[in-house]
Amino acid sequence: MIQCRKTEKEDAVKYSVERLRRLYFKAALETYASGKEAGRFPDRPWVKRFTYRGEGEFSGLLYVDEYTTNGEWSGGSTMIVLDDDPTHPLWLMQYHGWCQNDDPQVLTFLKEILTTAYRESEFYGGRGRYGRTVSDDGALLYENHPTLLPTSEEFVDFMGHERIRAHGRVWQPEFTMLFWHRYQGLLLCEPE
Repeated sequence: MIQCRKTEKEDAVKYSVERLRRLYFKAALETYASGKEAGRFPDRPWVKRFTYRGEGEFSGLLYVDEYTTNGEWSGGSTMIVLDDDPTHPLWLMQYHGWCQNDDPQVLTFLKEILTTAYRESEFYGGRGRYGRTVSDDGALLYENHPTLLPTSEEFVDFMGHERIRAHGRVWQPEFTMLFWHRYQGLLLCEPE
């Protein structure tokens, strides 16, 4: 049974923030971070899409991650919606950025960073851990910096930026920018 209800006063959907967070981590691990291939639309060939339909405690919820790339540039959004009423999203994250040469090594490192954060079930703006993380080989440095201070309510309202820079590559000066994203998001319904 879906645990949402509309209030008489504002006709607003109320939903458990903790349940949405748990779905976010589960779905995020099963989609982009997993390395699976994104779906495509014949009528919108520029869009790549991942979906995760909730089961069990997440029954009735749908996670949708859609993004587009244009060479090195990309942008997209991730939403959690009611499966039977996708016209009223419950939660939204938007992101956009750049990756030099759409470098597969950089994107693989990004997926490793995201996977670690999602497995920990700690929300860092929907991205990797705050602060700095160096790749196992020492070649890449990931940084995530929130614009808003992290709080227990961060899943409800957040923004920040992340980047990956070269870290000690012989052929590049130290800290050459290879990837960056800006992100923001918020709860689009009333918390229970």
